[in-house]
Amino acid sequence: MGKLTEITQWEDDIYQLETSDPVVGGPDGVSNKPQKQLANRTQWLKQQLESTSDALAEHAKSRNHPDASLTAKGFVQLYSGVMSDSEILAATPKAVKIAMNNANSRLAKDRNGADISNKPLFVQNIGALPAEGTAVAANRLASRGALPALTGTTRGNDNGLIMGEVYNNGYPTPYGNVLRLTGTGDGEILIGWSGTNGAPAPAYIRSHRDSADAEWSEWAMFYTSLNPPPVPPDLNPVGSAIAWPSDNIPAGYTIMQGQTFDTSAYPLLARAYPSGVIPDMRGWTIKGKPASGRAVLSQEMDGNKSHTHTARALDTDLGTKSTSSFDYGTKGSSSGGGHVHEFGSYVNSYWGDSNHTSFLTGGGAWTKVAGDHTHTTWIGPHGHTMYIGPHGHVVIVDAEGNVETTVKNIAFNYIVRLA
Repeated sequence: MGKLTEITQWEDDIYQLETSDPVVGGPDGVSNKPQKQLANRTQWLKQQLESTSDALAEHAKSRNHPDASLTAKGFVQLYSGVMSDSEILAATPKAVKIAMNNANSRLAKDRNGADISNKPLFVQNIGALPAEGTAVAANRLASRGALPALTGTTRGNDNGLIMGEVYNNGYPTPYGNVLRLTGTGDGEILIGWSGTNGAPAPAYIRSHRDSADAEWSEWAMFYTSLNPPPVPPDLNPVGSAIAWPSDNIPAGYTIMQGQTFDTSAYPLLARAYPSGVIPDMRGWTIKGKPASGRAVLSQEMDGNKSHTHTARALDTDLGTKSTSSFDYGTKGSSSGGGHVHEFGSYVNSYWGDSNHTSFLTGGGAWTKVAGDHTHTTWIGPHGHTMYIGPHGHVVIVDAEGNVETTVKNIAFNYIVRLA
């Protein structure tokens, strides 16, 4: 029995003894071949291990260590920070702890915000609307303040549905709120809602004041061309004279022209006109009944209120006017004038004044007849002046006006409701 010879060699295959192999000993015998090959491998591995160990020991003594990279192995330096972009430094547990704490403070995508501790503050910080509460929320429209009136070419700058305030800004009402819907495409804005049977469904609106005890108003319906309002009842009082601007009288009415009517067929009209006769309003106007002196439906003929007039012609000073001039030439007078005088004497009294003087006739003594003569009168060209001073005249006021007393007017037909 001798020692197995070993060589430093890597054996690729290890021989397997077969049942048909004879037992052959010796260095090259079949019986020793597997053991020999295994021993060779062991020897080779021992040599490689010693060589590697020596190389590592030598390398450890030197400073020639390659740095690790993304493509090659090597030595790395530890780093506790978390802000570096280096790809050759290695993170320490401290750096990993900082990163983990930072990650734990971040939002988890699969939590949908459920891991946010102060949700209202978070919503406020990002400028979003809360999902609930009494203030403006995501499911309620936020007021955009006073909006310009939707007139002329004014357009909204925001697409979608927004709410704003009126506040004397050109709308039909001075105060209130406005909903403005701006489409993102061309064409009309259509608002649809569902009905149970496909028929046009009515829309309603109601409102109330913003006080705590205010109650809602009654519902008001929106009417459309497919949902028209019902025909309103005729609210004109039966018997009232209604001014109608057409000769085409509407159904249920008749023109007021003094005709009779069937009081049993129109009982309400009979209450106004128990006589069964509709007043003839053609050419007549309506006057409020005075406090006294008139009965309802009594007639009053046209006329003016009793009054007086004053008339005066303007005073005119015509001054002094001249007449036309005439030349009458020389004119003669008829002869005549012959006469006699009786004479006597006066006897003066003692006092010598006329009061004590007496006339004594001559006792038939007369003077001689004398005195017949003629005259010539020259009337040459001459004129006369006539003074016409301030004076007045009698003025006659002539009749003027229409055949009847009236005022400016427009002709309407008076009609009355039949009921």
